[in-house]
Amino acid sequence: MKRFKKPVLIAGAVFALATGLANATTFIDFLTGAGGAGGTISITPTNVTGSGIFIDAVTIVGASTNNGTFDVEGSGVCGDPTGGCGLLSFDQNLNTISIVGSIPALGILAPIPLLTGDLSQGLTVQVDNGTIGAITGSGSDAKARELLLALGLDPATQFAFFGFSTAVSGTGQGSPYTAIDTDITNSSVTTTGGGGFPETPVVPEPGSLILFGTGLVGLVSRLRRRSA
Repeated sequence: MKRFKKPVLIAGAVFALATGLANATTFIDFLTGAGGAGGTISITPTNVTGSGIFIDAVTIVGASTNNGTFDVEGSGVCGDPTGGCGLLSFDQNLNTISIVGSIPALGILAPIPLLTGDLSQGLTVQVDNGTIGAITGSGSDAKARELLLALGLDPATQFAFFGFSTAVSGTGQGSPYTAIDTDITNSSVTTTGGGGFPETPVVPEPGSLILFGTGLVGLVSRLRRRSA
């Protein structure tokens, strides 16, 4: 029994470390929520811009504190009857994206730039017959110091956003369009990849971690037997 004790302890330690790394990633998801359709998206041969797009909720997973879903409020007159909505804007030519709003439940009472970033990983436009479609993009961004402190995170934490998308609708006359549903998922990042873009850490699935731990036990046991 003793001969297996050390390998099991080693595997357990590695498993705990891997689990800790998986949990180290923080996800922040800004979305339309109860805001409804609103804001303008302009698509021209030379640029793609968005302004006044409603953001009414944020979901936080993996932060040190205050995980959960919270209302985002601001100057946007939207479907949320109390507090209005935060506002998303972006500009392809200027390579910018931002969300301005407040999160009262986290102590952010006045509208501030909750997110500021770029579109360094590109912007894709898909429009069907000028009436409905989607815009997707990705890049790097920074969060407001007040937001990160409220989540128990280092204010210098880097983030990358991926899956930025907003569905658009129109009258069939083409641009400008109305944003009808928006989602921007962010994750904290720890390394820098090619081109200076921060890479999202790989988060192993629980099943993979268990498999890894089990394999390590077998490997260490085999080496101990061969050594004996």
